[in-house]
Amino acid sequence: MTHNEKRAHWLKEGGIGLGVGILYGVTNVVVGHPFDTMKTKMQAQQGFDTGGMLKAFNKTWRAEGVIGLYRGCIPPLWGSGIFRSTQFAVFESVYTGLSSSLFIEPIPFTGGVQG
Repeated sequence: MTHNEKRAHWLKEGGIGLGVGILYGVTNVVVGHPFDTMKTKMQAQQGFDTGGMLKAFNKTWRAEGVIGLYRGCIPPLWGSGIFRSTQFAVFESVYTGLSSSLFIEPIPFTGGVQG
């Protein structure tokens, strides 16, 4: 949510932030994990260190399929989902709670900009 819209209750904003954070964390792992897998294979495994990322990707795809690209993704999936959801929920809740009560006065010497 943009911060120039009318804010709902801090608890509702936190719940929205929780859902969005889970989606962001899961999407981050789903998109990024195959790249991390290829990087790790190129660094650590014999036979993957030459030819570049596309060659390593093709070799993994032929040998293991999609499972090879996402091997070991469950811990980062849980961790990223929990971390991002907490981060977004706390930020939205605190921002909404503080903006409705404490920061309604203009900031001095800013021409009326409210904090």
